[in-house]
Amino acid sequence: MTMEKIYSIGEFAKLTGTTERTLRHYDHIGLLKPSEYTEHGHRKYNNKSVEQLQQILVLKFLDLSLVEIAEYLKQPEQDLLKTLATQANMLEEKRNQIEMVLQAISRVQRTALGTTDNVDHDLLLVLIHALKNEEERNKWLNEHAGDSVYNKLHSYTAQLDFEKEMITWTSKMKQFIQAGKSPGDPEVLEHADEILSTMRPLVKPVLDDDEARKQLMNNDGYFEEPNPYLFPTVFNQEEEKFMEKVINELINSKITFRRNDSKKS
Repeated sequence: MTMEKIYSIGEFAKLTGTTERTLRHYDHIGLLKPSEYTEHGHRKYNNKSVEQLQQILVLKFLDLSLVEIAEYLKQPEQDLLKTLATQANMLEEKRNQIEMVLQAISRVQRTALGTTDNVDHDLLLVLIHALKNEEERNKWLNEHAGDSVYNKLHSYTAQLDFEKEMITWTSKMKQFIQAGKSPGDPEVLEHADEILSTMRPLVKPVLDDDEARKQLMNNDGYFEEPNPYLFPTVFNQEEEKFMEKVINELINSKITFRRNDSKKS
């Protein structure tokens, strides 16, 4: 027969590999009460306390919350195997979630690798959001790509969201804006033209289609506004206004260039 032994909180913490702070917290929330208190209010624990803490630590190892552990201990007759099955399912879901998060982090790191030194952190958050919702994004694009040539063009250019070139390009454009450059600045216009050049190979298959060209010439069809949750903008409102001016400046500069070139010839 095991002799009853009484432990101080320090001895009990050392014996069980816990901390005095944890034991005080468990006492405070009613999860593990000491076997007794001395007249000076010091906590004392016994052999039964060891068994109780063993149960708590095993259930904690199974990833039950302290609230769930407390509920379980109130109903000792409940089926442990059933609890194990429930926890296994929950942990499997958590493992899948962790795996998805790790994949997203890895893809963002690969995308940002070798880009500018100071990648805009909001841009990286948008990229992670896009990766998190990649399946839903693709579903939305597939559902709307066939509606019109405009939607099809969007579905093609949306591929750029995950590309290193887009991260680099956007970060640099944001730096131009923060530096106070004007929309008509030659460096800004040259940079804007770079992304258009990147887009050309993507949209060429659409533009080569006779029916698509006909729709564009006749301004047929419509553009389904992308779901703002699935396709968050990388620019804030002020930056979007700046980009609109940049595009207008770029178009005007190309028109002017063509006119001057025609006069020369």
